[in-house]
Amino acid sequence: MSKILTKRELKADLLKTIDPSKAPTPQGGMRRNRGPMMGPKPKNVSATIKRLLAYLGLYKFAILFIALTLIVATFLNLLIPTLFSIALDDYFLTFDFTGVYRIVLMILGIALINSLVRFTSRFTMVRITQKIIKQIREEAFAKLMKAPISYYDEKGAGDLVSRISNDIDLINQSLGQTVLEFINSFIILIGVTVLMFRLNWALSLIVLGFIPIILLFVVYISKKTRKGFKEQQIHLAALNGIIEENISGIKVVKLYGQEGAFTEEFSEENEKLKTAGFMAQFYAGILWPFILFLNNLIYLVVIAVGAFLFISIGAPFITIGSIAGVSQYSRQFIMPISNLGQQFNALMQGIAGAERVFELIDAPSEYDADGERAIDTFKGALAFEGVHFSYSEEVKVLEDINFTAEPGQLIAIVGPTGGGKTTTIKVLNRFYNLDAGRILIDGHDIQTYQMDALRKRIGIVLQDTHLFKGTVFENIHYGDFNATETEVIAAAKAAGAHDFIAKLPKRYDTLVTEGGQNFSQGERQLISIARTLLNNPDLLILDEATSNIDTRTEAKIQASLEVLMKNRTSIVIAHRLQTIQKADKILVIDHGKLIEQGTHASLLEQKGFYYDLYQAQFAA
Repeated sequence: MSKILTKRELKADLLKTIDPSKAPTPQGGMRRNRGPMMGPKPKNVSATIKRLLAYLGLYKFAILFIALTLIVATFLNLLIPTLFSIALDDYFLTFDFTGVYRIVLMILGIALINSLVRFTSRFTMVRITQKIIKQIREEAFAKLMKAPISYYDEKGAGDLVSRISNDIDLINQSLGQTVLEFINSFIILIGVTVLMFRLNWALSLIVLGFIPIILLFVVYISKKTRKGFKEQQIHLAALNGIIEENISGIKVVKLYGQEGAFTEEFSEENEKLKTAGFMAQFYAGILWPFILFLNNLIYLVVIAVGAFLFISIGAPFITIGSIAGVSQYSRQFIMPISNLGQQFNALMQGIAGAERVFELIDAPSEYDADGERAIDTFKGALAFEGVHFSYSEEVKVLEDINFTAEPGQLIAIVGPTGGGKTTTIKVLNRFYNLDAGRILIDGHDIQTYQMDALRKRIGIVLQDTHLFKGTVFENIHYGDFNATETEVIAAAKAAGAHDFIAKLPKRYDTLVTEGGQNFSQGERQLISIARTLLNNPDLLILDEATSNIDTRTEAKIQASLEVLMKNRTSIVIAHRLQTIQKADKILVIDHGKLIEQGTHASLLEQKGFYYDLYQAQFAA
């Protein structure tokens, strides 16, 4: 029977297979996770609301139009109980049915105007909301494009996807529902209060006396619902991370026969999501029954006290019509508060989502520390001077790396897996900032160069390549959007990719599925090499670029690469030592330290670490 791995061992093996950058570091630290499994401390609600209001402020005139139309419609609508009171006292009890019919027609007209106004305000608010959501989504995605790699390592793909999709959708629902309701409810509360006191101040004070009870309960429930919805979104993000990770590595999961283990992990997180969702919805659901109970209680109290006052005091202090009017207004008074309570729950969900989205928008940009030196081309002189780097304080990856490369030289980096070879390339591209030391290109610190210009002149072919959805042509053309079709095909030929592309059903117009899963690993690598060749960089970096290609194809590519590397500074990371024997300088890195450097012949003469590697590969 095959060994049943622990979930930790299986996860590490899966991460290492689908993305080596996620694999455990040599010292055992994990460079990346799926996202937070527990909720962060609550943020400042008022600050989040102010920030949302700032977006609404961009459309202040449209919001003002909505408010004015709602004021008119609401006050007309609030006249209905007053008209009903007049109909009772002045017309119905005197059998003046002409006056009653006139009042009925007025009420119907008010209802029609109210419907038209609410349709217009809803339509306008939907347009405003969608514009705001579009802006927030673009700002969030723009920050993703500018965020440093370390931010992705910290948050994880599932969490970031959840912020841009689920959390922004919560903002959408919150803005679309709550703004109109808050405006409308606020207007109703003011109008009802004024009209109630106009009918009878004593009964109105009874209605107002219930406000503290309502407010205390709403505040208590709002704290509980906000915490619950925050936890719900966090666990949803974690669940998305599990789904994304397992779909990406489904072949490995099936290969190890560990569907059950990952299903169990999914079930555990799903249980947490269910619990968080239940608590959020439970507290949110308490509010409406309580408001409904108070609504009926206030109505009965107004009728009872009104009847007592009518019998005890009578007109003109109180009339049947005023009792009926205030009782109707009491229902209209409590309903806006209940609506505010319901919308408060939606607002809390939106705030929970907005906090997470704003955290993303406010994340540091790698361009905050961008240099000012513009560059069109590099000569290719390279120097590492006392370079130190670590992914975390506990994990030292590079320690005091020093070497130089003259323009046009071929530099090879070798060493055991996890020794820091690929990290050397990542800091050269400024994927990460150094802890100490500096890296020079043409005598200038790379921190002084404009980041886009720096990366434009450095071409990289990684061990694990990525293709985008689109055609084969578009994936190669990605290296230089100004290149012609002839240049794209020439790059493919130089990389040895043209032969298999020519055999595809639609040749260069063949569609590439997400991640290039409809191509073999070797074919994806060839397309990636062609993309780099099209970029025509000044510094060329090959990180195990031919490791996933068969020996015959590798020999073909090596000939093309030798032409490409001529008069161009090149760095090759390789495990197969026969590919780098002609290098001008070979760097041997082990456990983050540069332990040897020299030519192939000089390193063999030293009979050190490189000599042992060579003997291990070629002793036979």
